[in-house]
Amino acid sequence: MYRPLSALIAGLLLPLASHAANTPVTAGIEFVHHDWFLACDNTGTCRAAGYGPENADSLLGLMLERAGGPGTAVKARLRVGEDGESAMPEGAMRLQVNGRDLGPVQDAGADEAVTLRPAQVEALLATLPGQARIEVIDNNGTRWPISDRGAAAVLLKMDEAQGRIGTPGALVRRGTRAETSVPAAHAKPVIVSAALVAPHPGDSELGSSEALREALIATLGDSDDCPRLIEYTGTPEMVIERLDEHHVLVQALCQMGAYNYSNGFWIVRDQPPFAPQTVTMEAEGFSRVERTLYARYKGRGIGDCVSGSDWVWDGHRFQPSSAFSTGLCRGMPGGHWMLPTLLSEVR
Repeated sequence: MYRPLSALIAGLLLPLASHAANTPVTAGIEFVHHDWFLACDNTGTCRAAGYGPENADSLLGLMLERAGGPGTAVKARLRVGEDGESAMPEGAMRLQVNGRDLGPVQDAGADEAVTLRPAQVEALLATLPGQARIEVIDNNGTRWPISDRGAAAVLLKMDEAQGRIGTPGALVRRGTRAETSVPAAHAKPVIVSAALVAPHPGDSELGSSEALREALIATLGDSDDCPRLIEYTGTPEMVIERLDEHHVLVQALCQMGAYNYSNGFWIVRDQPPFAPQTVTMEAEGFSRVERTLYARYKGRGIGDCVSGSDWVWDGHRFQPSSAFSTGLCRGMPGGHWMLPTLLSEVR
């Protein structure tokens, strides 16, 4: 069962509020075109990831990152993927764009400080909106390509998301509109996580309550988001976690697939009427230590693309606190990059 990030963050599209100011925050966007993937987060930062052509036996990944706000520069990083089977570049690597040698490059790995040089980034940005033959050449003279298919559309979408279209700093559609008109970047919202109350005697017995199960089913309406809860026969199997003096968190298995599963979570009163409030049908589990609901889903069984999200308990509700994807499924276990669409500061 594949859970795309768009499904995972459906609940995140509701207003996200900081604990202090209750300021609405909108989750960012994703956009995919051919061999390029875009993720923009709620602070205004956008990350565009390009990959080797899918059938070219190249696990290279290139990421262009730009913070929101006027006058910000584009950073670029290179990643050499490894799946344990495919060949990899050997020795030192050099970047070549449309036949022009742009000098040495190195694998950024997990180190965000390892970036391409400004002149290399400038050359990439000058050619990607058109036809760009991007290749990394290793010591043996082997050429490892990065596709330009989809790059122009993704970079234009990045400009649109950051409000840059028609400005001198736009990547694709430049114009004379003042650079100062570009919207400022946003600070990450602050969520203050709240302590949980110790379990009460009898909490575990709620997990086998048929009345509670029926109350949860009533929240589903006509949706098919939690078929396992509806179809289950016998004693209900629900996990109960104490939240505060009068409310518990209920977990019930909703769907089970070949390499993914999802649980439903509800906040309910600890005695009838239970008055359940749905948190999400798209989480895997709950960490009592972190006071956090979490979801992690594979796009394919080999785990070469992953999406996820988190919700933090603030004493009243579970606030969406993060959402991310690792980009396109291109053979590298764990994916090439962490590409967030929702960020927050949890205290």
